[in-house]
Amino acid sequence: MWLCHRVHNSGRRQAFVVVLALLALLVAAPAPSDAQSLFGEHYVDVQFATRDGKPMASAEVLVFAPGKPDRPVQVGRTDKDGKFRFEADEDGFWSAEAHTGTEIARVTIRVGHPDRQPGWLESPYVILGLLCALLALAVVFRYLRARERARARSRRG
Repeated sequence: MWLCHRVHNSGRRQAFVVVLALLALLVAAPAPSDAQSLFGEHYVDVQFATRDGKPMASAEVLVFAPGKPDRPVQVGRTDKDGKFRFEADEDGFWSAEAHTGTEIARVTIRVGHPDRQPGWLESPYVILGLLCALLALAVVFRYLRARERARARSRRG
């Protein structure tokens, strides 16, 4: 009877910890509109067109980071619809240029919210640290459970 009560309480504790961890993740999770990748990158999609509105297919694209207009941080080509995707790893005004034989198209895009200050939970190191802590907690619970089972077997036998 004592053993069943002890195991039952242990199961309740484990369930409580799991529910508590899930609630913490839900509270800390960003809204879908603020979602971004683990390492704080934003993905920007742009579409380049000529003056008459036709897509700039296979145009060479140069992407410039905020405050660095003299050196492109990424180079690529548009698809058949004139679309191009790049990663923006910092907030600010990014610019991109598409070049064809006769035309140049430029775009400037604000990445991030102008009033938004990055939170401590956005750091990948904090997230990885929390995941490691949860893993360590799971290992401790497994160890305690195995130890309790070993004690129960030694009492029976």
